[in-house]
Amino acid sequence: MPSRRQLLPVIRQALAGPEADPALAALAAIAPAVRLGPLFSLLLDRDPLTGWRAVTAFGAAMAELAAARLEDTREVWRNLMWRVNEESGNIAWGIPQCMGETLARVPALASDYHRILISYVQDMDGDCTYIDHAPLRRGSWWAICRLAQAAPLLAAHALAELSAAVADCDGEARGLACLALARIKPDPSRSLLAALAAAATDPYPFAFYDGWQLVPTTVGQAATAALTACRRCG
Repeated sequence: MPSRRQLLPVIRQALAGPEADPALAALAAIAPAVRLGPLFSLLLDRDPLTGWRAVTAFGAAMAELAAARLEDTREVWRNLMWRVNEESGNIAWGIPQCMGETLARVPALASDYHRILISYVQDMDGDCTYIDHAPLRRGSWWAICRLAQAAPLLAAHALAELSAAVADCDGEARGLACLALARIKPDPSRSLLAALAAAATDPYPFAFYDGWQLVPTTVGQAATAALTACRRCG
């Protein structure tokens, strides 16, 4: 069996491809359980796009693993939870994103674990799962946005947190919250419509990872999309 060091350049080269489907098809020749270790390493790659694409490949590997034996994916999920836990001593960069991509691709896990993902952005007394480091918490906002793409009803359990995040002090969190709301399309409250209308003039720029590319956008553009989606449902 090839070592992690031997697999890293092979996987990195596949992730450098211009399209997701051929890249993931090329990686499918490597057993999913074997792929996961190198993909963990690539989450911290010096090239940000490679790190993001490792998230996509991680979710694809988890879906293959689930198709063969769902309990194996649950074991990996528990490992992801441990890595996010401060007591683990790990730096959890990329881990919430992997969790979101996994839930988006494995519905059985999404139904069981979506509330755990959402808990990472819920700042409640006595709750030790909240990620209080804003740059790391952005990964959870992206993960909820990704879940909203695949299972908007499950992501809607974060509606209160997403609505509040539209006015977050962190610009990227504001943008990701707006994008998630655009996907959930909730019945709009007057306060949410007002918050989105105010955010529609926000020029803060950020890059949104769409599943294979980093797409430049602004909070204002994301808020406008959410506002349009909410008004159509209202």
